Amino acid sequence: MNLISEFRQVIRYWWIFLLLGAMLIFFGVGVFNHPVATYADLTIFFELAFVVNGLLEISFALLNRRSASGWGWHLAGGIFDLLMGILLVSNPILAAVSLPLFVSLWLLLRSISMIGRQFDLPVGGGERLWMLFLGLCGIAFSFLIFYNPALGALTLVTWTSFALIAMGLFYISLGFALRKIRKGDILHKRE
Repeated sequence: MNLISEFRQVIRYWWIFLLLGAMLIFFGVGVFNHPVATYADLTIFFELAFVVNGLLEISFALLNRRSASGWGWHLAGGIFDLLMGILLVSNPILAAVSLPLFVSLWLLLRSISMIGRQFDLPVGGGERLWMLFLGLCGIAFSFLIFYNPALGALTLVTWTSFALIAMGLFYISLGFALRKIRKGDILHKRE
């Protein structure tokens, strides 16, 4: 099976990335719109985001395990997110104390994954640059959160919401790019 045939099989589930992107934007806007929320409320947002993101990523990986050679990376990322979410839900004190570290690590790993994924897609230069830019924004936001957690919850809320929105936009862009490929707009030109 060549790369293009593999993509045709994988992209049947392009809509999962739209759901994932919408969920991340929803959480990003929710976090941004409630900056005075208690720190405990912020941990609940992230606990839910980790769990839901993990479940969606695992679903995508398992649905594509027979057709995608890199499905294991999706599975590993989903398991990581799900385990982080479960860890945070099961230990609220740990979640409250270490939330900036969990969030920055999660954003960093997700952003690196996003950058790697965009190189694998047969998309045009403009789409590729947009996805690369959003991945780099996620990395920048993750470092800002990691190196400046003492600036307070408001800074964490603001930078985290920007990073979640950037990641959500990336996943929506990825979903639409996969949908476009599914319709044959790009793959027929490359064969």
